Amino acid sequence: MNLTGLQVQEYNKKGYLFFPSLLDVDEINKLKSALPDIYNRKGPEIIREKHDISATRLAFGVHVYSEIFRRLSLHPKILDPVRQLLNENVYLHQSRLNPKQGFGSGASWDWHQDFPPFHKIDGMLKPKCIMASIFIDDCTPVTSPLLVLPGSHKEGLLTSSLHKDAEGKGYELHHITNDILENLANKYGIDPLIGPSGSVAFVHCNVLHGSANNVSPWSRSIIYMNYNAVSNACTEATRPWYQNNRDFSPLKSLESDCIKSL
Repeated sequence: MNLTGLQVQEYNKKGYLFFPSLLDVDEINKLKSALPDIYNRKGPEIIREKHDISATRLAFGVHVYSEIFRRLSLHPKILDPVRQLLNENVYLHQSRLNPKQGFGSGASWDWHQDFPPFHKIDGMLKPKCIMASIFIDDCTPVTSPLLVLPGSHKEGLLTSSLHKDAEGKGYELHHITNDILENLANKYGIDPLIGPSGSVAFVHCNVLHGSANNVSPWSRSIIYMNYNAVSNACTEATRPWYQNNRDFSPLKSLESDCIKSL
């Protein structure tokens, strides 16, 4: 998949590109078939919701232990646009699956940038990192869609406070203060990323984003693949493998049927 010049310009202006139904139904159904085994894992890479330990909040490192998600990370419709936008070879710094389960089990994510923990904890020098967000489920106005501030990546690294997971499993999130959010929301506005399963958003790691509780009856699963430029490889190894991948080998795209052929 090759982006046009206008699409690259749009990304540079807004900090994200959105492609509805980029992956087809057969590909999404195969990805969905792998979810139960992932959610049933017992390792530290699986983070549970604080208020409902039966619900998975995050599954880190899915590209390592799930073959179909490994192939997804190398799908040409995902990997090729990332390399084009960063204009160099990339590796997968981190993958994380957020189920956002329904009936209030899927809790909110405070407003944040992805780059601060990558930079301050993992030693990622520059924000040459893109979050490919692949919709496993339909993302609708009622299922707590991902909200982004278009253009906010131009503000650089914002002041934020560190939050660690209460279970002590080491997940760090840098919260943005209400004053900063209000000022930037008034400046840039807020876009909801809404679309059917198979839709994909390519989001700059400094774009401010967040989401509300999912109080609908339906899940809203998104897999986030954070690709980093090889020249920008992280220099610290504080966090474990499932949060800070230490293999910086340049990724190569698979064939376009890599998921359907599994």
